[in-house]
Amino acid sequence: MQTNIAIIGFGVIGTELLSKIYKRYKNKNKKKLNILIVEKNLKNIPGGEAYSEYQSKFGFFNNPLRISNPEFVQWLKKKENIKKLCKISQNKKYNLNDWLKINNFFCEKQTNKFDELYVPRFFYSLFLQEKIFHSLKNKKKNIQVTFLNGEINKIKNEKINICFLKKNANKYSYFFKNKKLIFRKTFLKFRSFKSENIIIGTGILPPQKININKKISNKDYIDDFYGSRGTSNLINKINNKLRYKKIIKIIFIGNKAGLLEAMPELQKMTLKFKKRIRIICISPSLITLEKAELSTNYKDLKLILSKNLNIKKVSKANDLYLNIIKEFKNGENNGFNKYDVWTQILRKGILNKMYKSLSEKEKKNYNKYIFTKIRNITRYTYPYTVNAKEKLETDKTLKFIIGRVLKIDEIHKKLFAISKKNQKFFGDIIINVSGPTNLKKENANLNYLESLKKISKNFNSRGFFTNNSFMVKNNIYLPGTLSLNFNPNRLTIIRAITRNAHKVAINLSKKYNQKKL
Repeated sequence: MQTNIAIIGFGVIGTELLSKIYKRYKNKNKKKLNILIVEKNLKNIPGGEAYSEYQSKFGFFNNPLRISNPEFVQWLKKKENIKKLCKISQNKKYNLNDWLKINNFFCEKQTNKFDELYVPRFFYSLFLQEKIFHSLKNKKKNIQVTFLNGEINKIKNEKINICFLKKNANKYSYFFKNKKLIFRKTFLKFRSFKSENIIIGTGILPPQKININKKISNKDYIDDFYGSRGTSNLINKINNKLRYKKIIKIIFIGNKAGLLEAMPELQKMTLKFKKRIRIICISPSLITLEKAELSTNYKDLKLILSKNLNIKKVSKANDLYLNIIKEFKNGENNGFNKYDVWTQILRKGILNKMYKSLSEKEKKNYNKYIFTKIRNITRYTYPYTVNAKEKLETDKTLKFIIGRVLKIDEIHKKLFAISKKNQKFFGDIIINVSGPTNLKKENANLNYLESLKKISKNFNSRGFFTNNSFMVKNNIYLPGTLSLNFNPNRLTIIRAITRNAHKVAINLSKKYNQKKL
């Protein structure tokens, strides 16, 4: 099979890309534009692993609506959508009673209070569902869309790109029922395909595999929290264990976003089961994401940079980092917190202005070295999740241990983690939330990354160097977190990848509007 455009992963990037191409590809073109969509789990459509109801039923956005994708904010503020979402939120299966109490203005349609609202992530899947429907409901005669249910294993970059799949992938046709995309399996199967352009939108990489000498037979080891249905899967495992054990021990490896996502539901469960759950978190550092809480008078904060920013003086990548540090110190000296300062920096576009003033060489230095430094001091999240963690700590249900886990193993199907100091920690359930895969290391479980590394040869531990169009090489595009320059301005991830997907789609539309297929 051969196609013009192959979209790998049909989450936010895939949906936005398809929607934008549909809008921009001219109806007068007589030749068909063939688009192939490859998705490893069709249940994740719409939204992918990060936003689908199937995969992320219990997760919340880390950021408030005021810095989310503007199109999503407009969609969410419509009265008919608030009504629909309010009704969904009241369904017991979503366990959103606490969220509705905290945000009682939501169902009352008080949109003037929405700026600081943190919404459940699966809300985004309903927004994307409508985009898919409006794109595909009236099939364009000059665009052919095909779905494959499969997973990429290897990419060969030749005159035309060749993608190999992990196993035979079924081709699916589709139709709509109540605006929802429904798939129907065909009898056609493929093990590979060719494509002129490949866009990889597979989302944030799973955690680095912890050294395992043998295959773990115990299914209560979760090596990819988000990829295994996140908190929903964890809750099921806990409930199953509590049927026959008086007390269970849960071990988290890592203490950032993955840990915090699970905290609200775990805190509710510990209240229900009265100290039958014990939680240990093993991490090299106790530092986690900070609460995104604004001071009541944060708007009174005056930034040094907004008054005295001389673009000519911002010539080195490290100047951006140093200026932000100065702003933090100035804000704290005047009685404000760091989140107040960071909010004002983003609102006034200060970081964007400084980044634009850099030379191309310094922009590369920024993306390679400085972006991570700034990210590490500006990681904030929904306070509700941090509050739940703190309550579990106060109740002595959650205990933190400083250490680095080197190995996961089992004895007679009993799981344990071994630390760098050779300590053994036994757990009924162990969850790896240690952070994304390190690209510098070999990733046998993600072979397509190994082939990308051979194609590009220009990457670091965090991602690949791409051009301004997010192309890594010869019509292979990485508009998401795999690209080192995917988000230099520290927008929210959802906003950055939407913007990038649109840019790739516009470039491809121009290319094919001018070209005879």
